[in-house]
Amino acid sequence: MCIIVDANKLGEFLTEPPNKDSAPIHQWLNRQHGRGKIVYSTSGRFAQEVSGAKRTKLAAYVRSGKAQLIPANRFAGDERALQAGGDMRSDDPHVLALARASGARLLYTGDRKLMDDFRDKKFIDQPRGRVYSRAENTNLLTNLVCAGLKAR
Repeated sequence: MCIIVDANKLGEFLTEPPNKDSAPIHQWLNRQHGRGKIVYSTSGRFAQEVSGAKRTKLAAYVRSGKAQLIPANRFAGDERALQAGGDMRSDDPHVLALARASGARLLYTGDRKLMDDFRDKKFIDQPRGRVYSRAENTNLLTNLVCAGLKAR
């Protein structure tokens, strides 16, 4: 399974040692042996939200096989369409477009509006999006493989 770590949780996710809410995700990534991954992009709004030390740490995850960069050209058109649609509650069309392009159906965030959008069938479907927001959500960390990821 793939997980997207929203920018509002990325700083605490990348701290050492991990906090109590992100520690289960780290443990899950370590026991998945390459099947569980963080998916992210560094273009557009992601470039603004994921920079400097955060980007360096994400690069270390890529080298270890625990993260995969999704090129912006795989979802830029969808991101623009979501933004133009006006149906979203959040201001995160890039996160929804990334999920759709990558097949990621799990999101780690604390943003209530993004949680609502991510769970909304009209944005994320087949399968529906699920939200991990705290350590009590460890049941969402499964062994399923992220269907949309392909070696690039």
